[in-house]
Amino acid sequence: MNSQERTIVSSLVVLMILLWLGFVWHRDPAFPGSFIGFGVGLSASVLMLIPLVYMIIKRNKSLKKVVTKHIAMPTLLRIHIYAGVLGPILALIHSAHRFDSATGVSLVIFMMVVVISGFVGRYVLGLISSNLKEKKRQVNELHVALSNAKQALKDAVCDVRYSTFAQTSARHIPYITLNVPTSAQSKLFKQESQVLSIIDTISDVEYSILIHDTAKVWFARWLKFHIVISMTLYVVLFFHIFSEVYFGLRWL
Repeated sequence: MNSQERTIVSSLVVLMILLWLGFVWHRDPAFPGSFIGFGVGLSASVLMLIPLVYMIIKRNKSLKKVVTKHIAMPTLLRIHIYAGVLGPILALIHSAHRFDSATGVSLVIFMMVVVISGFVGRYVLGLISSNLKEKKRQVNELHVALSNAKQALKDAVCDVRYSTFAQTSARHIPYITLNVPTSAQSKLFKQESQVLSIIDTISDVEYSILIHDTAKVWFARWLKFHIVISMTLYVVLFFHIFSEVYFGLRWL
């Protein structure tokens, strides 16, 4: 989800929440059963069924192969997202804040949970995935830098030993003596610090990757929850539509 799309969807989610809170100031028991109310409710139902179609296409390989010849999956996902938010918005308008029946209250609750969980999961999971790829690339680069730094450290050690050998007897070659040139010691200490710094950075990034992997596991569980709650929403929605048709529409 790019920044523009995220801004639009975020605004729609906020609008949905504000519409839901509107019951504090507004209620119109007659609107849901009116002709206009029926049209709004029908439009909401159609939009809310689009995400179900997307889920079926995504999980049916043969159907997915046929559909993707005409429309790409990312486009279908965007339609899924927008329809999944616009549907509940229209449903709240259709309700006119008449939350009198258990079915209506349950439908509103499931709609809110599905939309909010879907939005949060889509945004956070996408952010985690992108950050994870970046951190894995960073770890690879750090390992290359560590290899180079180790080689530079070996070269610095060789320089120190050579300087020591040149100023002492061949019988006794210490690692570092007071006669070693300051520049050689400085170079050695600098390379040691660089190696240690890279190792610390690798440790931090790898720990962050571990946290990201753990988060991905939890979000996989979130996806299952989102699907279950969505299917429950459709059951309640179908029951609501059936009951409205069965008991009659007042505008007919």
